[in-house]
Amino acid sequence: MNSFELILEFDSEEEAEIIYKSIFLEHLTSQIKSSATMEINKNIITINVKAKDISILKASIYSYLRWIGVAQNIYKICKE
Repeated sequence: MNSFELILEFDSEEEAEIIYKSIFLEHLTSQIKSSATMEINKNIITINVKAKDISILKASIYSYLRWIGVAQNIYKICKE
């Protein structure tokens, strides 16, 4: 089993919580060929992804990064 841990530190607890909540539904529905856990602790989101195939693992990681990037961009626009 291949695995990857992604640790993301945000500027504030508020930002981390908003990002976490905004991608949570995607996180729940995306685990078809991979499994993942997602935790938040203060301003840090930790995502652990596991998959049999490295290509599935890579696709899962890219999905999380894309979701987080979109959520962060929207957060920043709304804060302005």
